[in-house]
Amino acid sequence: MFDHMDIILSAAMIAGQIGLGILFADLMSGIVHWYIDTYGDPKTPILGRHVYWPTINHHAQPLDCTRASFWSRNGPNLALSAAFLVVFAATGLINAFALSALATGVFASEIHVWSHKPKRKRPMIVRWLQAGGVLLSPKEHWQHHTHAHNTRYCTVTNLLNPVLDRLRVFRLVEGVVEGLARRKPRDEIMGIGPLARGRRIMSRVRRFVAAGAWQVRRLLLAPLPRLALA
Repeated sequence: MFDHMDIILSAAMIAGQIGLGILFADLMSGIVHWYIDTYGDPKTPILGRHVYWPTINHHAQPLDCTRASFWSRNGPNLALSAAFLVVFAATGLINAFALSALATGVFASEIHVWSHKPKRKRPMIVRWLQAGGVLLSPKEHWQHHTHAHNTRYCTVTNLLNPVLDRLRVFRLVEGVVEGLARRKPRDEIMGIGPLARGRRIMSRVRRFVAAGAWQVRRLLLAPLPRLALA
């Protein structure tokens, strides 16, 4: 009986690690997506041309990604995940969580592409998983392509986006960045992307947090001139 319980607990632990790995990869996809959409500069050497601009242009031409080859869509993710796998193996950090996160990261771009493909071109199992919210669904992801492209950043599941948006997580981070580093979202500086209703409404939170962060910055930096004079 004790042995059976050990097996059940081990299986539950592995299943939990796999689930957490998938959610972690989903969160990372959202953070990267948010950064590119918010601060990525198309004029940045190398990354601007090969990472930032294609992602920005995707908002104007959302179906172009479905016409690209499998390797062009997923090759960069595969290379990055392979590099992390080598690091994890060298440091002894290989477990169910790490493997599921890396495997999900490899196919994160493909999962995103499935959300843009017509129903008839999506495998049946993908449609089932999308309907169940396990994979990003077209209905969920299309909310990112409306308003100011400033919601629904995660591109793997339907699970994290509603929580992150309801809590205004990315607006809060933008407020901290603006208050401490005096850096505003890119579309408000360069005119890239529509300044639509979504950005203006949700920016109230960002502006409030930015004002508070700016006061914190002033308090932290205020003693510096006095110390210099002393």
